[in-house]
Amino acid sequence: MSPSMNERFPHPRARRLPGWPVLPARAQCPRWLGPEGLSDPAENAPGAPTPADLVLSEHLLTPVVAEADLALPHDADLRAYAAQVLAHYHGAAALAWPLAPWAEGRGARRRGGAWALSQAEPWHALTTPLRTARPAAWAALAAVRAQDAAWARAPRAALAWVESNLLCWMTLEAGVLQTVRHLRLAAATPEALYARLQPLCAALPAEADVALAGYGLSAAWTGKATAALRCLTPLESAVPPALLWMPAVPAPAEARGDFLPPAQPLRRWRWPLLTVAALCLGLAAQEAWQAHTRWQSARQDLAALQARQGRPAARAARPDARPAPAEAQALLAARQALHQPWAGVLAQVERAALDEQQRPRVAWLGLDVQASRAEVRLEGLAEDRSRILAVANALAREPGWRDVLPGAIQPEEGGRPGLRFTLQARLSADQVPAVAARGEGP
Repeated sequence: MSPSMNERFPHPRARRLPGWPVLPARAQCPRWLGPEGLSDPAENAPGAPTPADLVLSEHLLTPVVAEADLALPHDADLRAYAAQVLAHYHGAAALAWPLAPWAEGRGARRRGGAWALSQAEPWHALTTPLRTARPAAWAALAAVRAQDAAWARAPRAALAWVESNLLCWMTLEAGVLQTVRHLRLAAATPEALYARLQPLCAALPAEADVALAGYGLSAAWTGKATAALRCLTPLESAVPPALLWMPAVPAPAEARGDFLPPAQPLRRWRWPLLTVAALCLGLAAQEAWQAHTRWQSARQDLAALQARQGRPAARAARPDARPAPAEAQALLAARQALHQPWAGVLAQVERAALDEQQRPRVAWLGLDVQASRAEVRLEGLAEDRSRILAVANALAREPGWRDVLPGAIQPEEGGRPGLRFTLQARLSADQVPAVAARGEGP
């Protein structure tokens, strides 16, 4: 792309648009965004704002057209190419300009490009919800195509869109947009426009059909109207022509010449949503079946339990029947264990483990009491044999303890310091109350 494809000059101060044509339908009246901001014939109407179509003046935009031999199949490719070209000619700040990519044609005839919003101050000041945001030249091209099918299918055609002293020149081949150029007029007059159009039309074939539309000239168009050059709108109008008021024609979501991201219709997601719903329904049905199976199993278990409880019970023993000897001994051992004065026994064991300075001589590891035989077995850890014997002597001096003897003494496992030992002892009768001594049950 050459610099002549995108001439840039200082923007003139555009006139404030004083009025708009009266339209019967509000939905067909888009809003116009120019250098001075947003203009809307119904901007003072009461009620909450509704999403509207926005048309942006070419004074705010910079067009970029990709070379014919470049493969840019997707919207992201067009955006990357346009950003690279804009940054080359306008600096790094152009990388942040909003883009409206477009693409047309198929195969070798496919062309693409983008409009960049180089004057973004009015855009960032918008607070109105929008449905579409299209460049004015792109909207005019869509309207002319919709109104004149023969022009849209012509082998060679062109559209000249005029805004005051700015001319947007677009050429088409077999209905596919080929070039988009911004050209400045020497003045906003019909003569200056005619001087600009003469070399442009001369470069086209004789059979090319050229359409002219726009607004903002100082006087009516006086150029010679021929079959090849047709003026579609009054160029002396101070407001954008009603040609732009046609609603936006649906275009492919990939590259549709819109600054807003394409809306995602719900029908695109119907099969994924249906698949997810079917999976959720299947999982819910599986959980319901598992819950039903568990409920049936619980009912069967309950019926079996009730059936077992309904059988004749085993013959109960007589109240005066004496228990068996083994059962009596177990009951006696349990009762003796319950009546054992554990607090006193544990206090004696802890006291015997302390020396005269109340420092521990051994570390107790376990205590096993056989209440039925009044025997105690202690397990502990000491540094040497002297401490073990000192603890045994201390326990032997405690009231109620007798036959205190050291048991097995062996070094700690793994080569760790210390000796592991056991102590065997008997408790006197006053330490283990002789309950049920006469063989009575509990």
